[in-house]
Amino acid sequence: MALDLSGGLAERLPGSRIVVWCGAQGARVAGVEGWRRAVYTACRAGFESLLVVVEGDAERVRRELSADPRLAGRRWEVAHAREAWAVRVAEAGGRWVSLDDRWVVDAAHLRQLAEGRGALVSAAPDGPLAADAAELAALAAAGWTPRLRRPSAGRPIDPPAVYVRVESAADVAAAEDALFRSLARNATTFFARHVDRALSRAISRRLAPHPVTPDQITIFSIGLGVVGALCLLRPSYGFGLLGSFLFLASTVIDGCDGEIARLKFQESARGARLDVIGDNVVHAFLFPCVALHAHFGDPTGPYLWLGTAALAGVLVTWAVVYALIVRGRPSGRLLGFFELFGNREFAYLFFVLGLIGKLHWFVWGMAVGLWVFPLGLVVLRWLEPR
Repeated sequence: MALDLSGGLAERLPGSRIVVWCGAQGARVAGVEGWRRAVYTACRAGFESLLVVVEGDAERVRRELSADPRLAGRRWEVAHAREAWAVRVAEAGGRWVSLDDRWVVDAAHLRQLAEGRGALVSAAPDGPLAADAAELAALAAAGWTPRLRRPSAGRPIDPPAVYVRVESAADVAAAEDALFRSLARNATTFFARHVDRALSRAISRRLAPHPVTPDQITIFSIGLGVVGALCLLRPSYGFGLLGSFLFLASTVIDGCDGEIARLKFQESARGARLDVIGDNVVHAFLFPCVALHAHFGDPTGPYLWLGTAALAGVLVTWAVVYALIVRGRPSGRLLGFFELFGNREFAYLFFVLGLIGKLHWFVWGMAVGLWVFPLGLVVLRWLEPR
């Protein structure tokens, strides 16, 4: 589980400018219109100034962007393609990036272009480019637009992992493949990358075209996890297996909220906090319920005491995570520890134990592990320089 409180927006690039060219007909990629994806990618990259040039209904684009919080605090304007957009570029001066909305690229590539200096630079003759204002205006004066192949390729650079021009249904599929592959880079472990995230990406791919929000996915995963925990109050093998399966399903779906948020530019600090709080709510139900499941199966065992210790560990974890992660300003090392040990890959072990009828083994491990995790966070925070 990765915690991102940035809202999905990179640090602003001082003096950065971009022309976003929006065609009359743009394809939807992962549920987002092409022109929106281009504008939002520019925002994610940290551009301070955006000139949105529209071939179609410029007034509609202007109206929709005026109420969009992603552009808050940025200088932006919308112009029709028939207007003298290149004159505005020349008057503003400086370095400009040009992005045609047919191209699906990652924000890091746009930042790389913006940070360059000198002659025109691009990874493809008809792809996004960066050039000084005078050179860009001269190209436009010769009849060029960002939708056309340039007469000069400029200085080439290596294309990024996400770099697809979308003009057909096959291109849409290729762009979505690239975007979903890029999500795997956020996984912190081999198992998460090749098993857990592979499952969640398969679900996210089916959810992306629909108007489901990340918060709705989070709430659904919380409900699924709580129902799974309550199933464990019945001491039978069948309910134990059902409860462990529902918790595993909750864990997999819990990974979809962040994926949908990144794919559809719906990241928010509120959503990240809801994700953390939801995990702890599910744990607060799961750990006592699995202890009771073991106790009902073996009333003479120490499972009530172990469950009490685990529940106390959950409450302490809540307090520590809230203070150091949610409300605090965690360092990279602290976040790394949180993401490594705060993930829920143990759900797969939990399901295997439910499958073989040994959920009582899990109670012993959770009684210890739920204290090691918050203690580790506190120690790491204490060791950091003041």
